[in-house]
Amino acid sequence: MLAQYWEEEGVEGGSSRLARLLPWAWPVLLTVLITAPLLAPGFVVDYDLVFVPDLTLRLNLFGVTTALPRAVPSDVIVALLDEVTGGELLNKLVLVAIPLLSGLGMTALWRELRLGGPLAGAAAVTLYVWNPFVAERFRLGAWALLLGYAALPWLVRAALRLRRGEGWAGFLLASAGCALTASGGVTGLLVAALILLWPGRGRVWPLGGAALLNAPWLVAGLARTAAATSDPAAVPAFAARDEGYGGVLPTLLTLGGVWNVDVVPTSRGDLIPLLLGFGLLLLSVVGVVIWCRRDRLGLALVVAAVVAVCLGMVGAVAPDAIAWAVGEVPGAGLFRDGQRYLGPLVLLEAIGFGAAVAALLRVVPVKCVVGATAALVPIVALPGLAAGGGLKVSQYPAEWVLARQVLAADNRPGEFIPWPFESYRAPAWNARRPVLDPMPRYFSQPSIVPDELIVGGHRLAGEDPRATAIATALRDAVRTGADPTPTLLQQGVGWLVVDREAGGPSPRELIPQVTEEFSGSSVIIYRLEGTPAEQGDRPWAVVLVLAAWAAAGAVLLAAAGGAIARLRPARSSL
Repeated sequence: MLAQYWEEEGVEGGSSRLARLLPWAWPVLLTVLITAPLLAPGFVVDYDLVFVPDLTLRLNLFGVTTALPRAVPSDVIVALLDEVTGGELLNKLVLVAIPLLSGLGMTALWRELRLGGPLAGAAAVTLYVWNPFVAERFRLGAWALLLGYAALPWLVRAALRLRRGEGWAGFLLASAGCALTASGGVTGLLVAALILLWPGRGRVWPLGGAALLNAPWLVAGLARTAAATSDPAAVPAFAARDEGYGGVLPTLLTLGGVWNVDVVPTSRGDLIPLLLGFGLLLLSVVGVVIWCRRDRLGLALVVAAVVAVCLGMVGAVAPDAIAWAVGEVPGAGLFRDGQRYLGPLVLLEAIGFGAAVAALLRVVPVKCVVGATAALVPIVALPGLAAGGGLKVSQYPAEWVLARQVLAADNRPGEFIPWPFESYRAPAWNARRPVLDPMPRYFSQPSIVPDELIVGGHRLAGEDPRATAIATALRDAVRTGADPTPTLLQQGVGWLVVDREAGGPSPRELIPQVTEEFSGSSVIIYRLEGTPAEQGDRPWAVVLVLAAWAAAGAVLLAAAGGAIARLRPARSSL
C-alpha cells in the first residue's frame, strides 16, 4: 500500500523497500538534527531538565510528602531506569526519545488515517516534531511533558483501532506515556475520551485503565493534609504571551506562547517566520476541513484542540476567574500554565498540514519538489530548534561525589535543605544557565525542596507548608537576626548542603550552631546541632499512594503482556 502511495506522489522508480523505509527514516533524521550535539559526554541540565548520576529511589519520590506531586510519577521512573542505564545515558535517551517517538508516532498515525502518501506524511511529521511548542518546552526542560506529547499520536492511533475492537494494549501503553505528568495525563484522558466516546462505536472500559494509570499523581495530590491550592499571582506570571503575532490567540494558533520569554526562539516574530507560521496555520485549517469532510471522527480531535486553545487563553482573557480558582479550588493550579496543554492543537495542525499537502500534490506537476519543500517549511520557520535549541552539555563538579558519600554515611535522623534555600540556580559549572537546583536529586538523603518561584521579578508563594515555614524563618533571620534553628529542627532539618557558587550569606552568619562535615570549592555540608523532630509518616496516606501505584503498575504490566502476546503471532507468521 505504501508503495502505491509513493507512486501516486510521482516518485518514479521508487522501490517497494524504499517506500517502506523512507517514512520511518525521516523522523530519525529530524532527531539527529535536533539532538546530535547533546550526545557528547556529560549531562544536559537546564531549567526543569535535571538528571543526576543516580537518583536514589526513596519513599518521598512516590508523592508521600507535604509538597504537591509535581514530579510524580516521573521521578520514580527515572530512579528505576537509571539503575539500569545510569543517569547520564538515561538523560541522552530521554532527549532522543522526545523527537524520535513524536515523529515515529506521527508516521504510524498517518498510515492509519490514509490521508495521503509518504511525502505528505513527511510534512505532517516535520510539523509535529519541529514547531514552537516543542522548541519552547524543550528549552524549558519539560521532558516528561514532551514525552507525553510524543505519546499523543500513538494514543490517537490506538484509540481509532479500539473503535474497531482491537489494540487495547497499545492504547494503555500510550496512556502510560501521557501519564508521566499530571498535565500530560489530563491531556491524554481528554483526547482518548473524545475519540472513544464519539458517536459510533464508543468504548468506555479502556478509559478506566487509562484513569488508573494516572492514579499515582492523582491520589498523591488528594492524600495531602494541606489544601492543594496555589498562589493566585501565579496566573498572570504563567499566562500565555504574545510573541509578536498580533495577540495571544494568534501566537497560540501558531503554536507558541510560553510564559518564559528567555526560552522563546529568537526567530519568533521575525518577518519570514511570522509569514511562514501563518502560512502553515492556513494550510492546516484547509487540511483539517478536508479530513473532517472525509471522516467525521476528525471532529473529536478538533474539539480537543479547541479545549487546548481555551486552556491556553484563559490566563490572558479571564485572569481573575482562574486566579480565584487557583487560590481556592484544590488542584486548579494544574491549569495556571494553560499553554502546556497545547499538544492536541499541534497534533491537529500537523495532520491538517499533511492533508493539505496531500491535496496539493494531487494537482501540481512537480510533486517531489513541492512535497520536499513542504516537509522543510517548518524547519525554515524555526531554525533555532536545530542542534539542541539552546541546550548544552555540562559536567557536575567532581567533588559532589565525595559530598554525596559523606552525607549518605551519616545515619543520624533528619533531612537536608539546599542552601541558599531557593528553587533555581545559575551555576558556573552549567555556564550560568538557569537550572532547578540539582542537589535534592543528586544527594541520596531525603530533602525538603524550596518551592517558591521568582517569575518576572515577583516571588510566588510555595505550596509546601514545611518549605514555607523554613523559607520564612530564614528570611526573618536575615531581617531581624532571629535564630532559625528551632524552626529548622521542628521541620525535620538535620543538614544544610551549601552551593558555594549560588552566593548569599553563609549558614554560620545566620545559624549559631552548625558543624562542618565536608568542605569543597563548590559545596559544603553542615550538620545542624540538635535533634530534628520526627515528621508524621501519615501511614494512611502511604497506603493509599502505594495502592495507587500498585493499581497503575498492574494495568501497565497487563498492557505490556498484551502487546507481547500480540507480537508473537506476528513473528510466527513471518
